[in-house]
Amino acid sequence: MLGVPFIDRWLSNTFKAKTFDDAVDRLSYVTTATLLTFFSIMVSCKQYVGSAIQCWMPMEFKGGWEQYAEDYCFIQNTFFIPERSEIPGDVEDRQKAEIGYYQWVPIVLAIQAFMFYLPSWIWSSLYKQCGLDFPSVINEAEALRASDSETRKKGINKLVGFIEDILETRSKNDYGRFYCYRFGKGLGSMTSLLYICIKLMYLANVAVQFVILNKFLGNETFLWGFHTFADLYAGREWQDSGVFPRVTLCDFSVRKLANVHRYTVQCVLMINMFNEKIYLFIWFWFVFVLITTLINTICTIFRLSMVHSRNNYIRSLLSGPVHNFKDDHSKLPIQKFTNHGLKQDGVLLMRFIDDHAGAMVTKEICEKLFTNYIETNPYARPVLHHGHSTKSTSPGIEEGPHEHLYTPEKIGLMVPDYPIKHA
Repeated sequence: MLGVPFIDRWLSNTFKAKTFDDAVDRLSYVTTATLLTFFSIMVSCKQYVGSAIQCWMPMEFKGGWEQYAEDYCFIQNTFFIPERSEIPGDVEDRQKAEIGYYQWVPIVLAIQAFMFYLPSWIWSSLYKQCGLDFPSVINEAEALRASDSETRKKGINKLVGFIEDILETRSKNDYGRFYCYRFGKGLGSMTSLLYICIKLMYLANVAVQFVILNKFLGNETFLWGFHTFADLYAGREWQDSGVFPRVTLCDFSVRKLANVHRYTVQCVLMINMFNEKIYLFIWFWFVFVLITTLINTICTIFRLSMVHSRNNYIRSLLSGPVHNFKDDHSKLPIQKFTNHGLKQDGVLLMRFIDDHAGAMVTKEICEKLFTNYIETNPYARPVLHHGHSTKSTSPGIEEGPHEHLYTPEKIGLMVPDYPIKHA
């Protein structure tokens, strides 16, 4: 299929899903932004290529007069008076009944699409300043998912080294990274804090969209979508409700010699048939996006801000059929690894890898990171208890030393290189 040069490439790059976000983020900046852009283009074609308005003219209007009157009415607004009501004679009363949103529908839809894309653009522009290269890590992790065992093992070792580098070198001389590191030491990891702010921006953007809809369409209640749907379901058409009217009135004046003649013509707004269906769908879609974004934002703040949630997530990645880290004695090394090794940024990175590359690759990467962290940080190693004897309550079993809680065979850790004092 032939496309427009440069434009289709720009659209594919702009609305392409990124690797450093989740499904709810893509619901806003990909799905919703694409829908709004499509609606904007569709309404623009109807308005500027097709016939957006047609008016009934007096017999004296011929040729260019009729076209002039229709263009004037489309640009200068029309007003709606129910068919059973009398047309007011006062000009001010007619101006109060004017509807002037239909000319701006394509532009407002395009602005709304840009507003949904804006948080993603800000996030992709700022996260690099804190020293985390999410796309490189996640793309490499996705490539490892289909690799054979030998290639996968080498790739994980290489990837783990890269992750350790970007997590441990953020306090170097580069001013931007140093600022993120210093700021993050007091308020948590900077990249995670920035991501939480982006989540709140997504949520605030959806709320602002409802304000724009109500102000733009001239509705006084945020529940106009439910009211419109209820009117349509009950068979109450636009003639009575006044929502997206198809037939309106237009006043214009024509100068003839020294006299000014005022005309009132009746016009058909064909474009409002599209606007009604589009905005009814958009309103309910925004409700869905708002609820989804609200739940996702709360979960993200809880997962990244609460220490208990971060520890449980890393413990779930390290636990498996070979290693069991669910006992109380394993809490300390996992807490040190989570809070001092990975920190919030590392936990966020693990979640992104989990979403895009799968749990298996994430587990292998996390286990390798944990093993390297324990080897290079002796203070984080679990304390081995020796010589602790207990008396068994089971018959036929003699007293003896209790089984070691931590052994290299169980958790795959290095045996400590310092002497152990027995009790």
